[in-house]
Amino acid sequence: DDFVDFNANSRPPLERQQSLVVDTTVTSTNSIDWWQLADLPNAPAEPMKPANASSNIAYEETIHYTPIFKLKIKSISLPPSALFEGSQKQLEQLKSQSSNTRYTITFKDGKQSKYHSRPERLYTQLKKAFDEKKYEMNKICFIDPSQVLLDFTKVNANDSLPIIESEYRIMEKDILIHIILGFEDNQLEYFATTEAKLTSILSRFILDQQLKFTLPENYFSVFDSLGRYITEDCQINTIYRSDEQSPIHIRILQCKEVANICCELTLIESQDETRNQNFNPIATWKEISLWLKLADIKTESPVDSLFFWNIEQKHIIDENETISFTLGKAESVSVDVLDRTSVIEIILSYDKNIQNIRILSSCPVHSILNNTKYLEQVGLKISPQECTLVFVSNESEKTILEKTDMESPISNYATLTDKPVHFQISILVQIIVYDSGKEMPIPISHRNITIKQLFDMIEIKDDYKYLASYHTKIIFSENTLLSMINETKFFLSKERHTCLVSIKQTESALIEVNDESMQNQRYLIIATIDNVYIQNKFIDQNQYLVYNRDFIPSLKMPLSLFLSSETSSIEFNLSYQKLPANVIITSDEQKSSIEFQCEPTMTFGRVHEIVCQLWKLNKQLYNVTLLDESIIDQDEKLNEIGEAIEDLKLKLISTANVKCEISHQNETITISATDDTSLSSIMKEVLEKLLISVDDIEMFEFQMLDEQGSSIMIDLDSTVTEIRKDFDITSDTLSFQLVKKEDEN
Repeated sequence: DDFVDFNANSRPPLERQQSLVVDTTVTSTNSIDWWQLADLPNAPAEPMKPANASSNIAYEETIHYTPIFKLKIKSISLPPSALFEGSQKQLEQLKSQSSNTRYTITFKDGKQSKYHSRPERLYTQLKKAFDEKKYEMNKICFIDPSQVLLDFTKVNANDSLPIIESEYRIMEKDILIHIILGFEDNQLEYFATTEAKLTSILSRFILDQQLKFTLPENYFSVFDSLGRYITEDCQINTIYRSDEQSPIHIRILQCKEVANICCELTLIESQDETRNQNFNPIATWKEISLWLKLADIKTESPVDSLFFWNIEQKHIIDENETISFTLGKAESVSVDVLDRTSVIEIILSYDKNIQNIRILSSCPVHSILNNTKYLEQVGLKISPQECTLVFVSNESEKTILEKTDMESPISNYATLTDKPVHFQISILVQIIVYDSGKEMPIPISHRNITIKQLFDMIEIKDDYKYLASYHTKIIFSENTLLSMINETKFFLSKERHTCLVSIKQTESALIEVNDESMQNQRYLIIATIDNVYIQNKFIDQNQYLVYNRDFIPSLKMPLSLFLSSETSSIEFNLSYQKLPANVIITSDEQKSSIEFQCEPTMTFGRVHEIVCQLWKLNKQLYNVTLLDESIIDQDEKLNEIGEAIEDLKLKLISTANVKCEISHQNETITISATDDTSLSSIMKEVLEKLLISVDDIEMFEFQMLDEQGSSIMIDLDSTVTEIRKDFDITSDTLSFQLVKKEDEN
């Protein structure tokens, strides 16, 4: 399903689980702000917050659990070990002895035969003796005095001659220990008796590979199959392997002086009891777990499975993760070791991605969305602040989690289902009703849906027709995919809250752009010029939108200024010409200024027309002046008054003797008037400012409050003088309320 039905009455109650034993408490706070409502006309001062939304909430995160013991990991450098030095010493002894020409072979029956051979003929001679006894190659072998198998069938890649020992023995191959030695990207095989020493294998390895180590510049370190660092020589059969039939795995790493090639793990069993073990950096946590089980650590009860909690990053470490990956670039990392009772395996899904995740059962549910590791596992690429969680009891029963649910521990949900706990990440699409500010959250399971499909999920319809971008205020076409626009917040608007913008290219345009894409782009009327530039990426930084062919509006100017109650379309011309004069006009009646660029030769009369047109004012009642309110001749040009045209500040002042303040919903509109102005004229001017057709004037009325606070409907045929007389108003300011008449039907 693309969305989830939310039934508050059917949501199972959750009681906060209390921890009986609290040894470790982790507390962190991630503050997430509510989305801020845009400056909407007619919007309530404080927009309603959705009851079902839970993603944009600040949580106090407290996790209770009891670790069995603790681990601390840090990267260290290691000096050459006694094992390395012993191997080098044995190798030097082997190289220094002169090769024999005579040797003895002791056969399986105990009989001995003596032979003579040159080093270059040794392997041929051994094979001949082997063939004479009719031994099978895969069952019988030669063992040298160091108890290591001598493979006479192997051709030495470096052409070095073998060293002839004084004696060789014939043995059954299946009683030997199989050794796999990992070095760089190679896997080298050796076989030896149980009495063989590790140094014998290592010296044979160095000799075979013709390696040279020079202290202190370089040397090697040896690790067993668990990744443990081996420092001393030992018998091969004492090195760890999973069972007696499995090979012994040994890893050799080349080391450089003072290079950190090892990880030290400190096991902290109690405040006074610790033990250290050095590990290969590529050892996995699965191998660390096995080492801990072999370490015979005393616990209150037997532990069959161990889990590792990354204290800083707050997640269960994957058993296949290497300790060097866990350490990263940190100097050290602390890890809590837990048993199975503290951990729960849940299902986390997003879109078509489903992952099984281990997590502390005491973790609050919201910690799932706060952890980037979990989100990466399911392929979530948008901000978790734009998401919410849905508890999936079964395929037909899904519940959007509220704030209190998100604060509950995950273990609570295990009691509500006989299946693994399943949380679904849903994208929380936020719909803001344009003219009321009401917010409606709609959870969807993926972004591969169209704007039309999203629109069909919205319960409130009436005459709402469009979904607009919260950021650029552009109206999206019905077939637009959510996955292509990377937005989760939209305005729901009616057609009268929108306008059409067209952009015309100049005939001298250097690059021709598809005209269709530049025509009739629909925006919310609160969109700004900047939104138009952003939406039309083909407009480069040296191009400008020109209105009425004589001025360039500033980026912050809203499109509503260019509209009227009868016109819902705007046309701009695209120009490469930057106009040098920058004009800023302020007015005591307006909340914001008007700023535009134009030619220095523009007259003040034209500036007057532009300002009154944009602010929708009766220009007969206003003058454009300098900031000190000095009157300027209408025919005078901007560059003729001796002011800097790069930053020309002007003022629009009213010449009327009366001001009317009309309140409508959450805004106040100021209108200049004379004593003879009729209230119907004032009403028309107010409707024009609100972009409401004058044809709808019968749907509205002016009201005033009497001494008792009761509303009185005002006759629109009355003049300002008559109102002041009838209500005994001596002030130059009249206050009205614009009210939409109730539908008599």
